[in-house]
Amino acid sequence: MGENKALLPLPGNQSVTFVQHLVSLLATCCAETLIVARDQEHASGYAFPGVQVLFDKIPGFGPLMGLYSGLSAIHTQRALVIAVDMPFVQPALLSFLLSQSHTPSALLVPLVHNVPQVMLAVYPRSVLPLIEELIQQGRRDLRSLLEVAPVRYIEEAQLQQIAEGAVEVRLILCLVTGNAIWQGRPLLCRTLQTLHLRPPPLSHRT
Repeated sequence: MGENKALLPLPGNQSVTFVQHLVSLLATCCAETLIVARDQEHASGYAFPGVQVLFDKIPGFGPLMGLYSGLSAIHTQRALVIAVDMPFVQPALLSFLLSQSHTPSALLVPLVHNVPQVMLAVYPRSVLPLIEELIQQGRRDLRSLLEVAPVRYIEEAQLQQIAEGAVEVRLILCLVTGNAIWQGRPLLCRTLQTLHLRPPPLSHRT
């Protein structure tokens, strides 16, 4: 697809774009917002108060470069990352991810259908050296980071417990195009606040 999915109209509200919706949604639970775009042309239309727009340090190098660029710019130790083409993501799910206790070096990644949802996950800044090594090896996909970094997975059953209403987690996380989960651009990076919630227990998988 050649079109910028960030500027597609939100289902049910044609006057709001995907990126507008996500910026508004995340502003309720995060202290700082960064939008990482492929390049300046791709970022046209991203003008939101208090939101910093970044560009990939190396254009055209895929989602892993987007993550590297975003983590390099944040001022806290970890960030919640969400692809712009996830219009159905629920506030309760974001709050759940933000509330989790964490190991400083570990990724926090939801599982749906036993597939890691790397485009809606929490990444620590400490993985930057690992990302640099992967990029030097020519890797571009976010899943490559799962091979070298510690990961804490959240099972789908736990996600379903905190999903709002009866909406299936698969719908909450669904993307506009089938393969967009590995190509979704731009990347929204949010630095984290501490939220005092009592979520279901977190499972551990390696």
